[in-house]
Amino acid sequence: MVEVIVKELTSGVNLVGTYYGDVELNMVYVKGSGVLLDTATIGIIEDVVNAIGLPKVAIVTHPHEDHAGGSAYLANRGVKVIAHDVARGFLYSNLVNVDSFFPLRYRRCFDQELVESLIKDFRAKIGSPVIHESFRGVLRINGVECLEAFGHTSGTVVCIANGVMFTSDAVQGSGIRGSKVTDSIPQVSSIDDYLNTLNMLKSISVKMLVPGHNYLPPAKRVLEGDEIKEFINTSMNSINKLLNLGRLILEERPMTICEFASELIREYGVKRGLYLQALITAEAILKYYRRRGLLRVIKEGDVALYAIR
Repeated sequence: MVEVIVKELTSGVNLVGTYYGDVELNMVYVKGSGVLLDTATIGIIEDVVNAIGLPKVAIVTHPHEDHAGGSAYLANRGVKVIAHDVARGFLYSNLVNVDSFFPLRYRRCFDQELVESLIKDFRAKIGSPVIHESFRGVLRINGVECLEAFGHTSGTVVCIANGVMFTSDAVQGSGIRGSKVTDSIPQVSSIDDYLNTLNMLKSISVKMLVPGHNYLPPAKRVLEGDEIKEFINTSMNSINKLLNLGRLILEERPMTICEFASELIREYGVKRGLYLQALITAEAILKYYRRRGLLRVIKEGDVALYAIR
């Protein structure tokens, strides 16, 4: 059983706050129309439902285990579950979802026993997701509007209800610090999409913003006023910092993506060893350089080395 915090933000819109490991996990419940934004994991969603009641509709913001894992539990109890059609594609099967999050090419960076442990844990938390309906572009349902906000993943959306914007993991500030283990750079699968999303969100005026986790700054469940602008601007500045660090690292010598990701998080100031999500951002940076003709790729057999031209 996990602690679940329910707090009214604006009329009919509640923060639903809980914990995922050593980090905070946030959802939003539009009580008046029965719409829950995100579904947590298999192990968390039952406690959420016990706290807020059974929603009528659940919207999955993106295809990761801590946001989509509770979808089957809700679907089995008559809740309509909706996601972007790209997210639905990634959630089509357990195998597809694991491979989209933890590609085979990343697995050589870790000990095989750790790889198997990570995959087993991921599958246990996401289960067999269920999506009844999907959409593209804009979704409007029961007083909630959801917009495409790719970058963290393809298929990510942000949702707005009565002056509250739920960004989930679409905006990540300068990263996240947990209470024990977690210490991470922003997790981004496409730099261009992420920057486009941030620019779009800068133009939207809301009373409050609820991120998916306790991202820095200011590591709060609910942001208001100038905190919202600071959060989005810090997100942009953090990506530019990573791009600059990456270029400096790759100017020194050619290296594998495993080495590059390790150096990137060290130079950024993360105080932990290489972890899975860092490889996602590292690969996004390499793709960004490559599209601009900045990247040199040297291949030998199944090994690729990367360097700045």
